[in-house]
Amino acid sequence: MLVVTGPTGNVGAEVVRQLQDTPGVPYRIAAHDPARFLGQPAVRFDYDDTSTFAAVLDGVTTLFLLFPLPHPRTVRTRMIPFVDAAVGAGCRHIVYVTVPAADRNKAIPHHAVERHIEASGIGYTFLRCGYFMQNLCRAVSTHGVDIMDRGELFVPGGAGRTTFLDSRDVARVALDVLRDPDAHRGRSYTLTGPDSLDLRQAAALLGEALDRPVRYTRPSLPRFWVRLARRGVSWDTLLFMTIVYTLTRIGRNEPRTDELARLLGRPATSFSQWARDYRPRFEARAWS
Repeated sequence: MLVVTGPTGNVGAEVVRQLQDTPGVPYRIAAHDPARFLGQPAVRFDYDDTSTFAAVLDGVTTLFLLFPLPHPRTVRTRMIPFVDAAVGAGCRHIVYVTVPAADRNKAIPHHAVERHIEASGIGYTFLRCGYFMQNLCRAVSTHGVDIMDRGELFVPGGAGRTTFLDSRDVARVALDVLRDPDAHRGRSYTLTGPDSLDLRQAAALLGEALDRPVRYTRPSLPRFWVRLARRGVSWDTLLFMTIVYTLTRIGRNEPRTDELARLLGRPATSFSQWARDYRPRFEARAWS
């Protein structure tokens, strides 16, 4: 039994979608609101309610694990208790979506989760993922609103470059690992997109795909905070985005690897291809 956490997130949503097209794989969706997954094998899950763990983990053999809005506090209150519960329930392998440098940087909340999984003795695979293209059309970030209503790519990334990553590609790799975990046991993969783009280039490619002007306005952090806070973005989300875009600004999100293409057996999806694929979603303002 494969259990999928984070089914509305960038990668989790794609894992669920691809599982629907993969016959013969028994799975369970661990969802905060199972009603969003009518007709699918979903059960209620809340990291903050340990009474939900038993039903989620019943019969689990492999676990797709995501860390929502990573924070040092919730490493202890959410992630470690759930990992321990999974081990206790007989889970044999965890595929954990983490971030680059989590193995080296103790300040990254994912670091402590990785170390705890390693120490538990369970089989594991770490997918260390860069910046997801899908963040630009998520309801939680509201970036799509600025792109479509203002013609702006409104993120405080300065002149930094980013190796934009398509979550559809990561979901494909995750499912391959989950179907054959022994082949990936104890492995860590740093996954990036094929191109390292600055945000002006990204805005131009968005404009080409959407057939409308999109410019990168390079906002300051205070201006970014004010606009998104007025729009109702939570402070936890703002803090997380601030960390991500600060890393972009100082060049930490620029390094590129070829591991994703190797694991896929094909080139990773380019930013321009992703933007063309997602044009209907932008035009419909169907933020995920």
